[in-house]
Amino acid sequence: MHHTDKSLLATFLRGLIAGIGFTFGILSMGLFAISLTGTFNTFFSGQVVKASDINTNFSTLRTAVESIPDWTKSGVNAVFSSGAVFINTSSQANAATLTVNGRISSSAVGVYCGTTSATYTGNIGGYSTAKSLCEASSACNNVNAHMCTAHELAISRQLGITIASNTWFTSHGYWVGAVPAVFVSDCEGWTSDSSSIGGSFNNPSSTYGSWNYCNNNFKISCCL
Repeated sequence: MHHTDKSLLATFLRGLIAGIGFTFGILSMGLFAISLTGTFNTFFSGQVVKASDINTNFSTLRTAVESIPDWTKSGVNAVFSSGAVFINTSSQANAATLTVNGRISSSAVGVYCGTTSATYTGNIGGYSTAKSLCEASSACNNVNAHMCTAHELAISRQLGITIASNTWFTSHGYWVGAVPAVFVSDCEGWTSDSSSIGGSFNNPSSTYGSWNYCNNNFKISCCL
């Protein structure tokens, strides 16, 4: 019976030490950027383990775990801006990229984050160039920024986000039958500055979407 008790105690201690080691490993990997401070005892095979030494280790681990900061929508771990939360950062400009090996199913769309600093005619250089200009915009400064769609701006307005007036956005294309009749075709995919076709833009009061001729110069509405 005495031998059985010793075996059970040895098994318990091995499991306990393994658990402490596992926790220590997680903390030391820098997942939470937390380092252990205080005394942390190391045990060896055949060594007599004292309860006070184990309690000291638990106390050190508890201090480390309790020092892990809470994730908030605005803090050192995340920032809330323009209707979106950026992770692992305290500023939108330094937001980390989330890489997923697989497919994400989401119904979320982008929201307005700002405009380009410069103005452009409808001959922006295509959709990809418009996206590049939004990526470089100091207002958004993110590789996922892009030219806003009509749907994204509608959602942004419902969220109470202020949208700059006199700015281009993409609506794919529609026909305006009023006089003069004009085809609003995203300025032929943002490759034309013709005065006879149109592109979608936010009206001067920025309370709704409208259109204007492609030979005019406007900033680009960017979403993220």
